[in-house]
Amino acid sequence: MSSRVLWLRTASVCILLLLAGCPAPNETQQRSNSKKPNSGSASQASDATPAVEATKDLAVVDQAAAPQNTTTGAAHDKGAEGKPVDPVAANGPIFDKWPRPKLAIVLTGEQDGYIEPCGCQGRENQLGGIARRQSFFAQLAKDGWPTLAVDVGGLVNRFGRQEEIKYQIAADAITAMGYQAVGFGPKDLRLPAEALVAVTSGDDRPFVSANVNLFDLTQPFRVVEAGGKKIGITSVLGDKYQAEINNDQLTLSPAQAGLEKVLPQLKAAGCDLLILLAHATPSESEELARRFPDFNIVVTAGGAEEPPHLLKRLDDGKTIFVEVGHKGKYAIVLGLYDDAKEPWRYQRVPLDARFPDSPEMQKMMVAYQGQLEELGFSGLGLRPKTHPRTAAAIPASGEFVGSAKCGECHKTAYGIWSKTKHAQATQSLATATPPRLFDPECLSCHVTGWSPQEFMPFATGFVSLSETPQLAGNGCENCHGPGGAHVAAEAGKDLVLRDQMRQAQRLTKATVELNLCVKCHDGDNDPHFAGHFDKFWPKIEHKGLK
Repeated sequence: MSSRVLWLRTASVCILLLLAGCPAPNETQQRSNSKKPNSGSASQASDATPAVEATKDLAVVDQAAAPQNTTTGAAHDKGAEGKPVDPVAANGPIFDKWPRPKLAIVLTGEQDGYIEPCGCQGRENQLGGIARRQSFFAQLAKDGWPTLAVDVGGLVNRFGRQEEIKYQIAADAITAMGYQAVGFGPKDLRLPAEALVAVTSGDDRPFVSANVNLFDLTQPFRVVEAGGKKIGITSVLGDKYQAEINNDQLTLSPAQAGLEKVLPQLKAAGCDLLILLAHATPSESEELARRFPDFNIVVTAGGAEEPPHLLKRLDDGKTIFVEVGHKGKYAIVLGLYDDAKEPWRYQRVPLDARFPDSPEMQKMMVAYQGQLEELGFSGLGLRPKTHPRTAAAIPASGEFVGSAKCGECHKTAYGIWSKTKHAQATQSLATATPPRLFDPECLSCHVTGWSPQEFMPFATGFVSLSETPQLAGNGCENCHGPGGAHVAAEAGKDLVLRDQMRQAQRLTKATVELNLCVKCHDGDNDPHFAGHFDKFWPKIEHKGLK
């Protein structure tokens, strides 16, 4: 390793640890009660059985049946309308009539920054989250399933300081779960190179790539042993996705060139199975599978929101082709059997409420929220923006005054609002576990004066319960716009300006339906809202000036 690379790596780790409050490497190692994979050289075999060993010390909540016959879930949670929700009834049983496999290969990817379900409409109605995923691994371990876990990459979705912290947490989580190989997605590689090096390098980190080079610290492939098999794993970033990256500190090569270099080494290692993690479009991944038929399993990114129910094969059935879906909602399990007629079984596993949150991952969530609070909005790089309704000739129109001020004149409307969940939106963050009063991704829809799709505060918008208590709740001004100029005009004598400001605050039902509610009640936060606007509208509708 060159002195320049060593200096960059050391400096980047120190800076990130100081700024983000991230755990030092030895603290991360102690936090995970698992045996770390031994990466060694790129061709060195590991004796670990990753996910089994990574979760063997975790406490597992007993379920009514083992994974291979899971037909009932954990305690039934209550849904958004107070009705019991059975996750198995909602999402189906898993591993029905499966005998214990010789090896269970768990395939995930494209987490897209969703390290946990948002919970706005009840976590029991939502899928995903690293806490449930670890409990799923723990359940497999409890039942003695030899397991190998790999991920196609795509841990984050945006860029910025908060996303860097998420990447650190996601890397810690997959390391704790015993993943043996993780690829890179294009949005991962939009993060600063120093952050990537600090998070992905190290003997305990499973990141690999045949065509993405981070200062010569990236492993091109790994060879591991699991279930009595020697398995070679590599990953590539597709050529189309490479066009999205503008980072001159990375060395990228075409996917085909990377595989042409790595595949002979994997074959020389005498592997029983070869796995390619292709963070590429499905069409490009299929082309790579055809060009390199030695890979038994090819995992692709860029597929549908939810992975297919059935196993897909290429090359006359010789290559298994897997899509993993998006946002970490599912895990795909390939069961390997000593059965000439049916050597492989396929299961799409919904990460729902049948899997309780693991305590270890919950601690990471608490630490994550603590880092956001410590950094504050400025430390996260958030700069208040001007509200789009602010008129250049009337600067005061950009000031938020709070719903109580609106209620001084609009008593009926305020009374209706105060009885809705909108009024308690900020309180729900305060009572969440852990509290989320400093998380921009939560605040954007739970307070007054934020841009819900950009996770950014508007000028004079909510800051904190102590500094801006009048802006708690999802208030009037989130729909009608900042009320400062309207309030000032009502107190003044300029009748033309008064009428102008009144008109600026008015909304039509069509505008609300098409442009406002859906910014928070989207497919992630409220999957039951789409197409049902008329059902919910009467709960908040208020007519007239009073």
